[in-house]
Amino acid sequence: MKVNPYHSTNPTDPDVYHDHDDCPSGQQIPWQNKRSGTNGYRRCEHCRNKG
Repeated sequence: MKVNPYHSTNPTDPDVYHDHDDCPSGQQIPWQNKRSGTNGYRRCEHCRNKG
């Protein structure tokens, strides 16, 4: 399901944002590292493939 964009604040994570709640990459982000918005990043490949 599509959700509001979010990204990781961890500097070792890829500079991408996610917008699907079932994105495997986005699900690996610990809650303390999740922030709302795109932060100017490109959309992650998994989310792009989901539409």
